[in-house]
Amino acid sequence: MVTNHLWQAIAWALTWPGGESHVRINGLSINDGDVKVKWHLRATDHKGVIKSKAKVVKEVVDLSDDKFLTFLLSAVLGDGSIDAKEKRVWLTIGNSKYELWKGIVDRMRSLSFKERNRNHLKVIKTRPSRAVDLARKWLSNQLIKSLIEDLSLLPDADKLKNLITLAGMRVKPLGRLMIEIIDGIWMNVNVSGSGCVVLRVVRKNREDATAILEKLKNAGYDAELRTWNNGYCVYISYDKLMNYPERIKTALIKKVCEILRKMLDEALNEKNKKRTRAVTKAMANLRCQGTPNISA
Repeated sequence: MVTNHLWQAIAWALTWPGGESHVRINGLSINDGDVKVKWHLRATDHKGVIKSKAKVVKEVVDLSDDKFLTFLLSAVLGDGSIDAKEKRVWLTIGNSKYELWKGIVDRMRSLSFKERNRNHLKVIKTRPSRAVDLARKWLSNQLIKSLIEDLSLLPDADKLKNLITLAGMRVKPLGRLMIEIIDGIWMNVNVSGSGCVVLRVVRKNREDATAILEKLKNAGYDAELRTWNNGYCVYISYDKLMNYPERIKTALIKKVCEILRKMLDEALNEKNKKRTRAVTKAMANLRCQGTPNISA
């Protein structure tokens, strides 16, 4: 193993206990206010333990849920990232290793990870709400929690500090920004940076999205369909919304305004000025009651 993080060097030594280990330092980086040592670590007494990477992958895929989560933590701490600000956890895999890891990636999808391409890399990332839940599960193991907390005291352990912060963050409940358009059809209220409102619902399969589109059109809603990442999005644009018959438009705008007020409260509590300005403009465009002064 090669690393320039002291906490990883210590964690590595704990991963391969007993016997002899070979440690070599062949690099030193000195920057303004920071010094990094390049560690080369080898567990000499464990040489030959791992004879087939494919066999290891199969064993990982067959692990119990708890043990797979522990493996995933070690993978993320090694080749992944934890962003507490964005509430994201992701693992980065080179395209050359993807086929070997495919069984593991498939199992990660069951934990709501999504796959993205980035140049010659595969980035497997999870949603904010899932990331917080995952961090909490990792730290629910008291042994792991104690180890993470102790190692996080080291000056270069930003990834561990982010993990602890992420586990303690509040999760906004899914569906809080949705409204029911017709019986059984719910859509998310989205606000662009310019203050335009769009109603969206996303489905993985085109058949499901088309069924929703047809139901909306049959009920008098001029919705549209387009591809969306790896799925399909049914949406109602601001222009379409404002051109609906008065009866439909009034009822729909009332529901949207209720969600916009929730959005505004969240933006104000988070002191997000950009978001506050966009939501306020959306409320003004729809003439929602209680719209604050945009210039305030």
